[in-house]
This record gives sequence, structure tokens and C-alpha cells, in this order.
Amino acid sequence: MRIALLSDVHDNTDNLLLVLQQATEMGCSRLFYMGDIVETRTLHLLLEEWARPADIVFGNNEYELDTHQRIAAQYPNVAHHGYEADIEVEGRRIFFTHMPRRAMDKACAASHHAVFYGHTHVAEQYLHGHTLVANPGEVAGVRRPPSFAVYNTADNDVIFYYL
Repeated sequence: MRIALLSDVHDNTDNLLLVLQQATEMGCSRLFYMGDIVETRTLHLLLEEWARPADIVFGNNEYELDTHQRIAAQYPNVAHHGYEADIEVEGRRIFFTHMPRRAMDKACAASHHAVFYGHTHVAEQYLHGHTLVANPGEVAGVRRPPSFAVYNTADNDVIFYYL
């Protein structure tokens, strides 16, 4: 399964739409969002444009938390996990959050196949022991070129894409 990894849209809806289109064209059948959508209108747009399963966590810039969760609950294909997600997909145990420190804690525990995070706006990946650790970078394109990643559950690998 190919899973689109997104983080740090910061209300750049033009880039968000481009990323969703590319992820669709690449055959992604699921989406993980690592926080900082920011405004509820951007969350609505994401969920209207992405009809496949989506798993979402908060970042540090969503201020209407209850509203975000209520919006997500209106979509049967969406699971909002609060601040962190710990799920299994196709036999892979996956953890994701917005905050790098929490991601590193999980990577150090060596209990997951993959750990994803956002916040730093830097696209990167590395292995910590046998755990894949990755940040898809930022969709917003504020501090770095806009990017996202695609996680392949079959080989537990991430490939980065830039707009």
C-alpha cells in the first residue's frame, strides 16, 4: 500500500491541492497527516478533496481542537487521533505525531516499523535501529521547498516528492 505523508500545510491550499492530486496520480490509497493544517476551512478542503482513508493528528497551530475533531467525525473515511496515532496497516506498526521529540521516543522504543513526524519543516528519513523514521517536510513552502512523501508498506520505505 502506498500512503501519502503530509505535514505543515499552514493554510497553503494551492499547494495542498497540488499534493493531493499528485498523491492520487501516484496511486496512494491512504493519507497520514502530521499536523499544522491550521484553519478549519483548510481541514474541510482536505477532507472534501481526499475521499480515501485518512488519519490525522494535531500540530501545534490548530487552535479550534474540538471543531477540528467534529469536522473530521463527519467523514466516515477519516480518523482523527488527537495528538498522536499508533496504528497497524498491512502488518506494519506505525506511529505518527507532529512533534519530533515524541517521535524519537517511539523510535528509541523499537516497537514500531515506522515513525513519522512534522514540525521541523525539513524532509528527512533515517533508520533508528530497525525503525524507519521520516518527516515529509512542509506542504506550505514557507521555510523549505514544498514537499510530501509516499510511504510504501510493502518495503517499509519513503520516497520524497517536491512541488
